[in-house]
Amino acid sequence: MFNPLHTELLVIDVQERLCSAMPEGDGDGERSSVLRAIDNLLYVAGALAMPVTLTEQYPRGLGPTVSEVLAALPEHTTRFEKLAFSALRESGFPARTRSNVLLVGMETHICVALTALDLLERGVGVTIVADGCMSRRPADRQRGLELCRAAGARIVSSETALFGLIERAGTPLFKAISRRIR
Repeated sequence: MFNPLHTELLVIDVQERLCSAMPEGDGDGERSSVLRAIDNLLYVAGALAMPVTLTEQYPRGLGPTVSEVLAALPEHTTRFEKLAFSALRESGFPARTRSNVLLVGMETHICVALTALDLLERGVGVTIVADGCMSRRPADRQRGLELCRAAGARIVSSETALFGLIERAGTPLFKAISRRIR
């Protein structure tokens, strides 16, 4: 499930205007906590040379990706603008190269969930990082996660994903991640 050779990271619509509408704070599903989880996943994806795709929903209206996420993007990131709520329903969306997708972003109950459902329908393993996803309303976030779980997605915490990807303690990457999550 977390083999970096078979996993890619898909970051959905973490854009300025969307982000400013999200709950502030450092709790589960709140802005600073979610941005930190995404930053940590991008760090590990870069260190492990995992493919990363970043989507932007109608950037003229919702603005660009937030600066914190842009600054953390690995070199090998593919950026993709879309109008469709599910990234897979947008013409030209990059073909999946890996059998498992780690999914984070906003809004959980719309673009994240609809993308997850389309991935699952195509036989791709979907792992949603719960603390890497947010919606304007906590109940919508929860409903989105429940919908994805019922359809067959795995729902995990960012720490489960991070340590699953790095596999073992005692490595320089383990030490770096351990410092980052303190």
